[in-house]
Amino acid sequence: MVKRVFITAPEAYQPRFREAFRRAGVQELVPVFRPFIRTVATPDAAEFRDFVSRHEDFDFIICSSRMAVTVLAMSGIQFSASDGRIIAIGKDQDAVRSMLGVEPALTDAEPSMMGIVEALKRLPDMGAKRVAVLLPAFSALPVPSTITNFLEALALTRADVTTVHCYCTSALGADEYDDVVAALAGDGIDAIALTSGGEAHVLADVLRHASCRGIELDVPVYSFGPYTTKCAHEAGLTVCATSSNFHSFDEYVCFLKRI
Repeated sequence: MVKRVFITAPEAYQPRFREAFRRAGVQELVPVFRPFIRTVATPDAAEFRDFVSRHEDFDFIICSSRMAVTVLAMSGIQFSASDGRIIAIGKDQDAVRSMLGVEPALTDAEPSMMGIVEALKRLPDMGAKRVAVLLPAFSALPVPSTITNFLEALALTRADVTTVHCYCTSALGADEYDDVVAALAGDGIDAIALTSGGEAHVLADVLRHASCRGIELDVPVYSFGPYTTKCAHEAGLTVCATSSNFHSFDEYVCFLKRI
């Protein structure tokens, strides 16, 4: 039986998702892409340019996402191949290698923001370190608890932490909700696949919008990993299943094959 999976990942992630489906040779799943959040790089913002001007002051630069790596690559900073300051999550480490030409630090960290904190805690003299964290600013979206919890945990290392907003993440406009509801109600969608907490927040708003119009959508929701599931629960969603392997879209597609 062929199933249609509604994928809410940002447009920038769609090529990687499509390639993951191609590599998996999945015939029984048809992806339906509808981005629920948008990300826009802001490399010219004063906050980021200030960071660029003094990047050498930091012992570590943490990229919270692949987009953060992308913006860092746009900065004009010339990193040496031996620069050991850049930290990224999971597969984002590959982007550090390809875009920045350096080997990322803490490659053995568990692939999550809290995994980075745990890896940093094992280093000596963290209280004397200066750390920059490249983050998104949020528009019409709450700051995910994954980020606030990460920053709180990072502060407990006693490092000198500077947050740097280098791109903006915004929610799907409410004027587009009716189109989404129509797609979920009428296009034979069998599952919704979330990849981030922001998407979960938008989906919760879409379902409330549909309910207010007398439309009850009962499409099972699947999650990329435990942190996305945590945000989904905070938004009031029920998650049918969570992928236990969340290092890449390839692993997520393999998980979706089993739904």
